[in-house]
Amino acid sequence: MEAIMITSINGLQDIHTVIRNERKVGGAVEAERIRLCSGEEYAYPVITSVDTDGKTIYSIGFFTNDGTRIIANISEVAQISQPSHKWLKDLVNTNYKSFKIGQKVNYLLRLCELNEGSATSIFRAEVERIVEDIGADSIAHVKNAHPILQHSAKILPMRIA
Repeated sequence: MEAIMITSINGLQDIHTVIRNERKVGGAVEAERIRLCSGEEYAYPVITSVDTDGKTIYSIGFFTNDGTRIIANISEVAQISQPSHKWLKDLVNTNYKSFKIGQKVNYLLRLCELNEGSATSIFRAEVERIVEDIGADSIAHVKNAHPILQHSAKILPMRIA
């Protein structure tokens, strides 16, 4: 099954914007391949940081498919192929996917704990956004899950684009 791209990525500024607004937009930026000037290639890396000094981009950080974290000076990057913004549940990079989904599940459980008894529309919208990002099956196994999580897990898979 082809992963669904949320938005197209047209450059490092787009990647930086997605990473900076990760909590609002969800997902991650995954490329088909990153090739460094030294010849090293990494399949399905997830770009985790774009470091800037004002308007100048000087390094990128990425998480390889084998779980290695790499920070490369921008002058060392020869090519980034097919970067795209994807939901976490659609990532090909299984190491980053399981790491980030684990973080999001913990955040979601804490969010529900803090909002116990006050299910505001803002809270519901954030829960639904997170569940859509990580996939309903990621929270299906959570015992003693907040009722809103159980409800979101049931209705989200039936959503039609």
